[in-house]
Amino acid sequence: MKSLSTLLSLMALIFLISCSPDNDTSQNDRGVNFSKISSSSSIDQTAANQAKENISNYNPVTAVNAVNTEKKIIIAFEIEHNKRFQLANISKKMQKDMEKQFSGHKVEVSTDKRLVFDIGNLEEKIARDEISSKKLKKEVDRLIKLMKDNT
Repeated sequence: MKSLSTLLSLMALIFLISCSPDNDTSQNDRGVNFSKISSSSSIDQTAANQAKENISNYNPVTAVNAVNTEKKIIIAFEIEHNKRFQLANISKKMQKDMEKQFSGHKVEVSTDKRLVFDIGNLEEKIARDEISSKKLKKEVDRLIKLMKDNT
């Protein structure tokens, strides 16, 4: 009888341990998707990396992409679906915080999913050294114009 209760206890313990959730460490501790652009690339992206770190700490943010030129930073982020009604307030708050933090740059912030995608592609080009500084400036200006023309 004693061995039967020990066996049942052991089986219950194994069952409970095997049901624990997996810990995925591929994302940061809050689960925000972002990747730092290597500082070894020819175009310095330190400001963009700092902006991504700071924005990823905000609660409703789920993904962040950002690039910078010498004088401009463009940041696009996604928020949780249930926070979409507060989108305007969150965007204004992020804009003010980033302008305060990067006073030497002209900061543009957006929550447009198309811009998140386009800036992500631009980040990849920078990481692979497939874009020149001059071309990056043109792309950032084009994205800022696209951001302003939002309808």
